[in-house]
Amino acid sequence: MNPEIPDLRRQVKKNCDISDARHAGVYSLCGLLLRVRDLYKWEHGIAPWREPQPAELMGWMEEREEYWEKIMGEEIQPLVFNGASFDPFDMAGLNRFLRPLGLIYGAGYGIGMKPTFFLAESDESRTVEGLRVDVAGRELARDIFMTPAMRRGEQIFARRSCMLFFLWDQILEARPSAREALDFALARHGPRLDEFRRDAVRLGDQLERIARLELETWVYHEIGEALDDGFDGRLFRELVSAYANSPVEIFVRVVKDVLADTHPGGLLGHIVQNRIESSLGFYVAFQRAISRTVFPQIREAFRRFRQIGDWGLIEAAREAGRKNMLRHLAVLTRVHSESSASGTDAARERILSEILQPLGIAKSGGGIGDSSPHARAAEPQLP
Repeated sequence: MNPEIPDLRRQVKKNCDISDARHAGVYSLCGLLLRVRDLYKWEHGIAPWREPQPAELMGWMEEREEYWEKIMGEEIQPLVFNGASFDPFDMAGLNRFLRPLGLIYGAGYGIGMKPTFFLAESDESRTVEGLRVDVAGRELARDIFMTPAMRRGEQIFARRSCMLFFLWDQILEARPSAREALDFALARHGPRLDEFRRDAVRLGDQLERIARLELETWVYHEIGEALDDGFDGRLFRELVSAYANSPVEIFVRVVKDVLADTHPGGLLGHIVQNRIESSLGFYVAFQRAISRTVFPQIREAFRRFRQIGDWGLIEAAREAGRKNMLRHLAVLTRVHSESSASGTDAARERILSEILQPLGIAKSGGGIGDSSPHARAAEPQLP
């Protein structure tokens, strides 16, 4: 191993810790606890489906909280490697030196504009639809924000460790409304939902295989986002920055996510074209409440699909969902433009009253409110 790698790992980890310390408040209490639990497992090499001893976990959490309080006032630092200093968000510059060593580095912003970083071993690299997809294997440093895939321009990272943790958390914490779709998806790979919940230790190898296979489909969300021209990138960044840490930010991210998924070259388009029943089930199971509200067509289509197996139903739902998202985006853009001169607070209140509340989306709540530790709406927008 290059002797500089351990020091780079330490630097990346310190930036991860500072980000966690300064931005943990963007998560709901439940979401934060799940993320911290997963971080503990990752740091201690514990498989996602194995639970740590409660006393050990609680002791570590207390130590981590004290550590966060100590470093909360520190700033994220440049990374020094190979005799040069790199901005912590300069992925391309750093990766020019890391790729020959079999490593990749990723950086961006998650929900609430939380900085997020990772350093990992590179398992493979390929080109899909003109985009470079790097698959991250063993991760050497990461923060509490995990997402299976993330994109910057023509660069996509697919993170196997995150996909495995994400999938297990969905199985373990499965909402009643998600269980039928989750069981449908898992059954296409073999074991059923109840089998995984009863005997995950024995079925761990199968869960890893499922996570790897489904990650191949998951990256098409990022591909759809790259191909989609319905949501201007500059407008998106303006909106999430202006309304960070509010229900409006969540709504903006969900609109962008569904537009990416419903693009003909995006996630649902790929699922329909390749008739991937398992990925269809997972897509429906992973929908958050707000996504179900703005994109209800897919759940009804899935219910009917299970009865008659007609992929035309899913394609029609994809098209209808996309048209609906474009309408939401047009209204959002208009209200933001008309209200921004009055200030961010006035614009936010108008968006809440004219768009979110009529949809039944709550006006406010504690934190951002992500009941899932890896909600789709929380995927990062890389700078």
